[in-house]
Amino acid sequence: MTMRDRLQKLHDVTNEMLGIMELDRLYPRIADVAKSLDTADAAALMIVDRDENALVIRGYSGLSPGYAESQRIPLERALQHYRLPGSAVVRDLRTAPLGDPGLIRAEGLAKVLALSLAREGELLGALHIYTRDPARDFDEIDCDLAQILAAQVSVAIANARLFTQLQTVDEEREQFLSIVSHELRTPLTPLKALAQLQLGRLRRSQARGTPMDLEALERNLESIERQVDRMNGLVSDLLSVSRAGRGQLDMDPAPFDLAAEVRDVVARYVAASREEGRHSFAVDAPETLTYDGDQARIDQLLMNLIGNAVKYSPRGGQVAVKLARQNGAAEIAISDPGIGIPADDLPRLGGAFTRGIGKAATFAGMGIGLYVAKLVAERHGGSLQLESAGEDKGTTVRVRLPL
Repeated sequence: MTMRDRLQKLHDVTNEMLGIMELDRLYPRIADVAKSLDTADAAALMIVDRDENALVIRGYSGLSPGYAESQRIPLERALQHYRLPGSAVVRDLRTAPLGDPGLIRAEGLAKVLALSLAREGELLGALHIYTRDPARDFDEIDCDLAQILAAQVSVAIANARLFTQLQTVDEEREQFLSIVSHELRTPLTPLKALAQLQLGRLRRSQARGTPMDLEALERNLESIERQVDRMNGLVSDLLSVSRAGRGQLDMDPAPFDLAAEVRDVVARYVAASREEGRHSFAVDAPETLTYDGDQARIDQLLMNLIGNAVKYSPRGGQVAVKLARQNGAAEIAISDPGIGIPADDLPRLGGAFTRGIGKAATFAGMGIGLYVAKLVAERHGGSLQLESAGEDKGTTVRVRLPL
């Protein structure tokens, strides 16, 4: 193949690669191109894997699956070897192996043309082009073409990663809008039904000239009030997330009785549960505990955490709320006998729009209540910690607020 032919082929395959936006399709294609461009025996695309702290093979051609799955280059060594972006190094693998020597011998690899892949100063990985012929040398033209290819490969990988990220953001946005629409629409259905019910009763009462059932009216109005409060809480949480993202989640601290605040929030849930017959509550708190903080935000924190305990607990379960002064801080512990949290899920929870897996995923919600509570605790100089022995073993949320 003439130099002109090789350059034309490089141009053609580069345009093709830049049009592939799916990483699982792009990686093996890069290896195929690298192998064919230099008429080599094999090629491997190695990508930085931060979890394994190593370069691992993500695309290969002319290599055995066993080699591709097992070969690793520790990241520390890779950073030393691939210091210059786009650098091309020819190594005799028999005397200076790059990777596991045993795997290299078993694969019958003799020499490698190794090229670093980098973008904006970040090491993305490496492109290895192999020969099994000890007499074969990669000449200057081979190296020049491979360096051009490596530069285009880096661009293609960066573009595909960006495309994947944008897809993820778009999917998350659509999912978020769907969840928000559902969560805000859900309370509207009973609200409209109750309003229509009361309007019908009022009209019938007026038509007949008979008095209305005031007890029924009071119950329905209380139910409407709770639904409005729920919607108000959802909107308040959304605003808090938005303001936190802009660094504008302001606090308005002033002394207030934290013990009274805890009892007041629990009383609201007691009233709602009494009608629905769902939960019981146990409160352990001192007579008074003065705290200097933003009472409205602490109220939001308590409403979210106790609301979660109620939501994820079975009918008839008891939610325990404890407030105590411990080591210079006010500590609030909210425990429930509900679905619990799998051990693998504990570190993940607490982020914005992050919802639980397993049984938790079957419950409605936007995944922001816990996040907002954590924000409020941290803005008060405190912390929020989740504890659970596992699925179906309940959950305890501990909030620490320095006094």
